[in-house]
Amino acid sequence: MDVVATDVVATPVFDDQRFAVRGMTCSSCVRLVRQALEAVSGVLAASVDLETASATIRHDPLHTLDMAALQAAVAAAGYELGDASDELRPELAAFPRRLVRPFGAALLASAGLLAFYLAVITIAQDWPHALQQLSTDRWFVAAIAAGFGTQMGLFTFLRSLHSRATASGVAASTGTSTVGMLACCAHHLADIAPILGLSGAVVFLDSYKTPLLWLGIVMNLLGIIYLVCQLRRCQQPADCHPG
Repeated sequence: MDVVATDVVATPVFDDQRFAVRGMTCSSCVRLVRQALEAVSGVLAASVDLETASATIRHDPLHTLDMAALQAAVAAAGYELGDASDELRPELAAFPRRLVRPFGAALLASAGLLAFYLAVITIAQDWPHALQQLSTDRWFVAAIAAGFGTQMGLFTFLRSLHSRATASGVAASTGTSTVGMLACCAHHLADIAPILGLSGAVVFLDSYKTPLLWLGIVMNLLGIIYLVCQLRRCQQPADCHPG
């Protein structure tokens, strides 16, 4: 009876451990942390998740990971590796903590510009008339307020990343957004303009109301594009500042 020899292929056995990582803000940070971890002896592979602020390290279960070496490698890259026992927060993947402040800034900015619009008309006329005018100009007002709020949110997020973006683009569109809002309610200022010495300004704003509103919307879009470009620059290592 012939005996048929067969090769037995051993299935590799790995052990994965997950750790919290602090200080990451962009994809370049993820790459730096991963490279630092994979350079440590005993690490077979590492994956880093920005959204959950965590790293998963694959290693031979027969080889004990040197936690001090892992933390030292990550610290040398400018970040902090927590202990395996540190509580991870997977809910951050659904709503990252770093977006809370920018989102709040966006809401406050939009609400502030809307309040300015309503205040101007209320002072010139009355509150019911302000609401009526808001209903008439709702699409313009909504577009300008939303665009302005988006810019404030993006700018706040950039500042949290310590990027090199300046406030110049935001400042320019802020002024245009304000002019657009004033144009919406310029004809309501006719009664009080002589007292304020603004008769000429009111006539100008009222005459060019629609172009000024569109200008405000366009400037908002340009400001958003500028800030998004600044965010993309942060994907490059030279512009990424570990926190």
